[in-house]
Amino acid sequence: MSLFGLRGRKFFDALQNHPSFPTRFRLPCPPYENPAFWDRLYKDMTYDMVNEWGDVDLSSALLQFNYQRVPILLLPSSSSDNEGHGSGDDSRLKSYSSQQEITSATTTNSTTFANWMDVTQLSSPEEAIERYKQHQLTNNNQDNNNSSSSSSNTKSNNEAILILGCGNSKLGEQLLINSFIGPIYQLDISSKLIQLMTQRYQKYLSETSVKRMEFIVDDATTGLTSLEPECVGGGVVDKGLLDVLHCAEGRILDYDDEEEEKNEDDDDVVRKIMKSVHNVLQPSRPFIFFSRSEPQWMLRRALGKDEYTDLVDDIINSRGSKHYHQQQKQQYRRRRKRLWKDIEVVKLVDYDLLLYKVVKVEEGEGDNDVDTEDAEQNSIITRRSYLKRLKGAKSKQ
Repeated sequence: MSLFGLRGRKFFDALQNHPSFPTRFRLPCPPYENPAFWDRLYKDMTYDMVNEWGDVDLSSALLQFNYQRVPILLLPSSSSDNEGHGSGDDSRLKSYSSQQEITSATTTNSTTFANWMDVTQLSSPEEAIERYKQHQLTNNNQDNNNSSSSSSNTKSNNEAILILGCGNSKLGEQLLINSFIGPIYQLDISSKLIQLMTQRYQKYLSETSVKRMEFIVDDATTGLTSLEPECVGGGVVDKGLLDVLHCAEGRILDYDDEEEEKNEDDDDVVRKIMKSVHNVLQPSRPFIFFSRSEPQWMLRRALGKDEYTDLVDDIINSRGSKHYHQQQKQQYRRRRKRLWKDIEVVKLVDYDLLLYKVVKVEEGEGDNDVDTEDAEQNSIITRRSYLKRLKGAKSKQ
């Protein structure tokens, strides 16, 4: 079992999140969230050095890839699917999620990176440049006409791709070489790294009449304020940033107090990045990221426990499970706006990696679970509060 593969990560995730393990335990990870760490790392590097997280790049591995779908959870067998099991929220999630085995054989499918991202890939870089110029012309005309239906940051002809924590990867260049329209925004927290990348890619910057690549120094945990809201109309790609920060954050804390849980989500750097990405991404556009951690850990941290729990509920209810007291759950369902939809997880067959995709909801689409009566009373009854009451009522019977 490789400590750096899927099985090794499964062991470490289970270990550091075990209830009997010290809360402050951390895997031996560098301070990835510290900009000074990255500046020191890149200090002695030259612009021609390349590091690809996971040893995968677009041209050789991702343009077309084989994958197996990974279930977010598997329902228990009928013999264990009864209402008397797992009355607590946490135990319920664990009882389902623990039955996943992502390395088991499943149906293998094939797709392309363009299809997975739902963006356009043309037949040649020259054709992509011409299409980009057409998009620019159309968008400029919209600005000149002061169109009320299109603003400067939500153009319909927007296939911009943002690469988070770009590092010295060749992913951005490979997107252009392989005829994606762009533009490509490459963003990193290290100013030293961005200097090196700018030096490497002068041919896409100052030596071209059509600039389709841009480098940005910014911290993805602080809102991506260097970018306009909803300016990314293609998608956001992360090849390892969320994964390493997930490891560095350590145990996913579970609080009984609602306010403490909210603070925990707000302080988590992975959650901060998810909020930043949500801010710059246009509705119905994807955020894809790579990880070695299973959905029960990665999605729990990335979405926050509440939204992940709702995701689990939707899956259970769609399969007709009797497990979750549907009527009472609806009565006490949390009033919360959902941020992401169409969540998918696949395993790259030829690589020891998982690929996640979440799609930003349309405006108003995440509000359909609001309880009108509770909203009028301006009160929120949490799912955890309901489960505690239910458990207490059962104990009195």
